[in-house]
Amino acid sequence: MAISFLMSLGQPDESFVMTWDGSVEGSLLVMFGLLIMMQMLLLFYIVLAHFQPCAIYRQQLNETCRRRYGNFIFRRLLTQLDRALMHRPIVGEELTCCLRAKKSALSAIRLFYRDAEKVLYPECELDTLAASDVYFVLDDEENELNSAGYSSVNFDVTDAFLESLLYPKRAEPLPSRNKIIM
Repeated sequence: MAISFLMSLGQPDESFVMTWDGSVEGSLLVMFGLLIMMQMLLLFYIVLAHFQPCAIYRQQLNETCRRRYGNFIFRRLLTQLDRALMHRPIVGEELTCCLRAKKSALSAIRLFYRDAEKVLYPECELDTLAASDVYFVLDDEENELNSAGYSSVNFDVTDAFLESLLYPKRAEPLPSRNKIIM
């Protein structure tokens, strides 16, 4: 049945067959037009690949996650330092209490250094899916900080601020707001 249908179609019409005999100029113009169309298609593909809307959206989302992570690690540092330094020593236990506070403060600072370096020197590009995994903050940890009273610390932790905390000698001095009158 399919064979009889195909046979009924017959031979292709001669008007669709392009020959080089009749009009060489016309054939060359058609080929030149096809070449231009292919170049335009390639250019469109390159532009679309470079400015992918989903990649730009993903990069903006990951930048937001990165900022949130930077704010989170700063508030976590404040919480851990407060916890380390808030214990009052018992009489006779001053030295051990101070050593314990020093040890927990140093571990909090080391944790902050490690996480701040993730923010300052990312291992992956911001337009990849792996970036959202690196800067992930658990909602439970965020809620713990908020319930501890650190939700009011709404500080925008920038790269310059993190660098000034990690490398204070490298940081540019902030302009003083106090005026000296002589």
